[in-house]
Amino acid sequence: MEDIKALLPSITEAIFTHTRCQANSIAHRLARFGLSLSQECEWDVSPPLFISDLLLEECMLP
Repeated sequence: MEDIKALLPSITEAIFTHTRCQANSIAHRLARFGLSLSQECEWDVSPPLFISDLLLEECMLP
């Protein structure tokens, strides 16, 4: 959070909003997974399996 506050003066236009983790379950699950890693990881084509179910659910929402 402190890093973001330090960068704010250099950003000319930005809008920040808070979203509860219940409303953003994919980002929440990715963040929790990232905290458990001991090294960096990335994916190029297919998303990690542990969020595939959430992505499918979001695609079905009206």
